[in-house]
Amino acid sequence: MGFVFQQPALLKNLNLLDNIMLPQMRDRRRNVRQLNQKARDLMEQMGIGNLAERDITQASGGQLQRAGICRALMSEPEIVFGDEPTGALNTKTAKEIMELFTKINRDGIAILLVTHDPNIAARTERVLFLCDGEIVDECRLSKFTKWDFDNRVGEITKRMQKIGI
Repeated sequence: MGFVFQQPALLKNLNLLDNIMLPQMRDRRRNVRQLNQKARDLMEQMGIGNLAERDITQASGGQLQRAGICRALMSEPEIVFGDEPTGALNTKTAKEIMELFTKINRDGIAILLVTHDPNIAARTERVLFLCDGEIVDECRLSKFTKWDFDNRVGEITKRMQKIGI
């Protein structure tokens, strides 16, 4: 399992690369050189390969979130849980992060996100609506295309209003 949080929760005294590697440092199956290469490869895939040595205060919110995604992928999980992973980002960056999650999912990793944003939910194939801890509705959508985005947002918003969430 991998976890991506609303705030990446990175350590201030480590650079981005070290923050990404840290959770896997206790894995005796890989040496530090292998972990370093894996982290750098993931950073390249997430578009932050040139930021490895940067302090976390020298990175934007979107770059930090990408580092958080890299950290979640270091263990080669079968599923990644996202707790409002776009909640602290601007609209453009949130869209970019969702595109990364879509690519990760197409590469065979299950993604389970929690969001209150119908614009984010509209980029998924299945939406479960929760109220007081119970599933109260479900919406199955086709593979995401930007052409039907407005209709998807409208359907999700309508269901949210109907449920009262």
